[in-house]
Parts: sequence; C-alpha cells; structure tokens
Amino acid sequence: MRTLTLNNGAVLAGLFTLTVAACNSLVGLDDLAVTDGSKGGTETSGGGTSSTGDAPSGGNPDIGGTTSIPPGGAGGEGEPPHVGECSSNQDCTDKAAAEVMGAGGDASALAASVCIKPEGRCQKLLSEDCSSFTGDYLNDRAILLGSLFSIKGTQAATNVPRQQAAALAIEQINAVGGVPSNEDEPRPLVMVHCDESTNLVRAAEHLVKELHVPAIVGPNTSQDTLDVSTKVTVPGGTVVITPTAVASSIISLNDKDLTWLMVPADVQRAPLMISQLGVMETELKEARELSAVKLGIVFRNDALGIGTRTSLNELVLNGKGLTDAVNLGNHVEIDPYEGAAMNQDALVEKYVDFAPDIIVLAGTAEAVSKFMVPLEKAWTAPLRPHYILIDSTKVPELIMAATNNDDLRARVRGTGITSGPSGKDTPSEAYNGFKIDYEVRYPGSSSTISGMGPAHDAAYAIGLAMAATRDQPVTGKSIAAGLRKLASGSAKFTTLGTNLLPAFQKLGASAGITAVGSFGVLDWDENGAVKGGVLEMWCIGGTAVKPAFQSSGLILDIMSQLPSGTYESCVK
Repeated sequence: MRTLTLNNGAVLAGLFTLTVAACNSLVGLDDLAVTDGSKGGTETSGGGTSSTGDAPSGGNPDIGGTTSIPPGGAGGEGEPPHVGECSSNQDCTDKAAAEVMGAGGDASALAASVCIKPEGRCQKLLSEDCSSFTGDYLNDRAILLGSLFSIKGTQAATNVPRQQAAALAIEQINAVGGVPSNEDEPRPLVMVHCDESTNLVRAAEHLVKELHVPAIVGPNTSQDTLDVSTKVTVPGGTVVITPTAVASSIISLNDKDLTWLMVPADVQRAPLMISQLGVMETELKEARELSAVKLGIVFRNDALGIGTRTSLNELVLNGKGLTDAVNLGNHVEIDPYEGAAMNQDALVEKYVDFAPDIIVLAGTAEAVSKFMVPLEKAWTAPLRPHYILIDSTKVPELIMAATNNDDLRARVRGTGITSGPSGKDTPSEAYNGFKIDYEVRYPGSSSTISGMGPAHDAAYAIGLAMAATRDQPVTGKSIAAGLRKLASGSAKFTTLGTNLLPAFQKLGASAGITAVGSFGVLDWDENGAVKGGVLEMWCIGGTAVKPAFQSSGLILDIMSQLPSGTYESCVK
C-alpha cells in the first residue's frame, strides 16, 4: 500500500481544468494516511482471516438515490434547501473549484461535489471525516452510498482493508455498467468512505443528512452500530449493514428493518463456546489434577463484550451455574473493562492473584495488547491460563504475541465463522474468489483479515437489492425490501464480479435468485440477523516464527446446530 495520503492536488488539478475525469475508480483509499486518532477498539467478526425507516420517495432520481427529501436531509432537520442552486454535479464541482482557487488553492478542501435533487443543492462529497470515494461522482445518474469504519490510528490495520473490500464490490458493479434501473440504462454507484473514530455521529450525518445516502456499509463495532442506528440512520431512513458487529442487542432494535448483520450474532455463537468450555474444564481437571477449575470472564464494557458475557449465562462449571456460591467470587470472576482506558494494570494485577485456569476474553485488539500480553508478562503461578476468545480478538496483535511463543499458541483458541467446505456455489467458492480479486486489486495486501469478505458482500448485496427493486425509488426502505429477495430462487450466484451480470439479468426478469456470500447465503430473519452460516473453533497454527490463524477442525452448522469434526490443536 502506498503512503496512504489523499492526493488532493491531483484531484484538484483535474477539477480546475473543469474536465470530466474518469473517476470510476477508488480515489484516496490507496493513499489513506494511517494516523493516530483511534477511539480504542474495532470489532472483527468476519471469519478466516454484524436498519430501518422510510425514506421519502417521489419524482426524478437523484445522486443520493432518494427523492423528495424534507428540509435539512433525510432526518427532517435543518434549514430549508437552497432550491435551484444547481442542475448537475459538474455545476457544483465547478463552483467549488472556483471557490478553492479564489481562496488561494487550498488543497485541503476538495472540490468534488454533487447536486442533491430535487432541491438542487450543491454538496461537497468529502468532509472532515470522509476523505475518499469510489466511482464517477460527475455522473448525474450515480447513486451515492457510504462506508463507515475506524480507519485511523491503531485500528487502521484491520479497517482500511474492510473499507477497500467494500469499495472493490462497488468497482465490480460499476465495471458491468452499474445497477439495473427502471430507466433505459443502469445506474453507476459512488461510495463515500468515512472514518468513524473521531466523531461517529458527525461522520454519519454527513452521509445521511447532507448526502442522503440510502445505505451504508459499516460500522465495525457493535456499540457504534447501535449508536449510529438510533441517532442517525434509523431516523434518516438509511440502511446500515455492519460486516463485523455481533451483539444480539442490535437485532432487538426497533429499527424499521434498516439495521442488518452480515455475521452470526453472539447468541448464535454461544452454544459452541459453552461446549468448548465444558471440554476445556474436563481436560484441565485431568491434566492439572483439580477438583474444580477457576474461570475468569473479562469483557469490554460495551455492546460486544456485554453480549458475549450474557450469552454465557447458561454455562455450567464445576457442576454449578456461574452465579452459584461455589463459583462466583470463588472459582469464577467476571470483570468488565473500558476499551478506551490507557491500560488495564489493575485488572492484570487482580488476575495474577486470582490465577484462573481458563480466561474468556471478549473484546477487541486492546484486549490482547492491554490485558493478555501484560498478564502473560506478569504471571507468577506455575500453570498458565488457557484462553478462549472471539473473532474480534483475531487481530495482528495476537499473532505478534504468539510469535516465538509456542506455549501461548497452544493455550489460545476461539470461536469464529468459516466459509465451510469447498464446492461449487458455496461460501468457500465465494470467499476464495474474493481473496483472489482483492489481492489482484491491492497487490501485496492480505485478504484474510476478518470482516473483509462480509464487507465486500455487504456492498455487493446492496447492489443486488437495488436490482431486485429497480421499479421503486432508491431509498433505505426499498433496499431493505430488496435484501429480502436474495434467497428466494433456485438459481445460485456467489458474490463474485463475474456473476453480477447473470444475477442482474435474473433479477431483471423478476426471477428469484439465491446469493451466496463469503460465509453463507445472504438470507436474514425478520430482525436482520443472518439465518445460517458455519461456526468454527480456531487456533493459532503456522510456525513459531510465522504463526497464523487456522481452523481446529471443529465446526458447528448454525441452522441445524449440529457439530462436526473434532478440536485438534494447531500446534503440532
């Protein structure tokens, strides 16, 4: 990846000459700066390597994919629109370029702008939080979409690739001409990419209230998904599809069918974790000659961590429930932590004294860097703890901690999602195809970071949903309706670029399709939770000098709740 800074000068040069640039490409993501500014967590749940309200409808299609917007945007707030300010995106871009030149050519203010209709209001594409876009914004028929990830600071390493994965799907859709519409020609897509780490609401409001996007891919954490849904996107009538959030509280939202998960929720994952905890209890009692094991549950104090912790309420340990006097406060400790805290020194000290045999760790990257790593360094008991983690701790920090540490590698396992067995029209085919496409588009980049496949599938699904409802105005409501049509036919299509045209043709003929994503069929229940998929127990394999996440061989089908295979340590 190059120096990751938006090449503002190059973009402005094209604007100043007022040429219609060939913008149907990723602008800025190749050059996005990795700077400090994280709010301290990113939730990852996308495997190998988680909205609803009526948007207004009406007359002619506009750049945002919505029509007849109330004053101030989809949220219905703000000042009356400036009617008649523009008739085309080129008008607005020319005006913005002239203003930039008049101010001395400050390259920090990109002139890329669109004409929001029907009010005819000019709006810059980019903002303080939104620094890049994908697609030809000068095309007046383009439909605006958004992505929303933590792409600054320590979380950039996992979230920039997810953002790029979503952008890849937009490029693939544009490469076949765009999404089918009820007009003579398909409509291209433009995705505006925003960072949520500094000010989540401000970034989301730019997309929803100012640009009127009908759909957003993101955010990356459960808490941010809850916050953006309740504060911005549900009131604004915008669909949110989160590729990595897992908290069951999301599927309980009164969201008018607008907030959707791409991966199984924590309650769907709990049976596999509870089963494995039982296996670990038995093994450790025998190996350590114990009459009772000690368990610590350490969870990030937000929707992600709380959801995982509560999903373990039915766990039986030492023959008793967690809250039984035999366990809680004696053999069991349950502790929350604040993800944004500078350190977890007090919690580490407590667990050094407690010396549990098993630790359930439910958080994000900071759970590894601020708790696990310091705990391992401070440990004094003769026998070290075994860890059971979740997908959101499947991060580079964990690989770094396990490098040249075979003992730690052997003590770590976790629950996650997997694409399952290989074969035609399977999630495995979709995931392998995505990885190839991504690595061709971004040479030298890893395609196995969790959440990348689901991020690509989320953008792809939005395109299919618009094709399925091509006779309706493009709104959050119509996209939600279209998403419910992606598992309704006998013809199967994996989420590959080469399958877009035949899938569009089927949908255009009002024939149902079944879309198969990287980790399952694109099929959701009435609450926006995925219906199926395959869970796995993962571990850390590879070699001492180059560890890697691998499957243990134990998987669980979510629909049938039937396990298959057995857990085998990845450390041989």
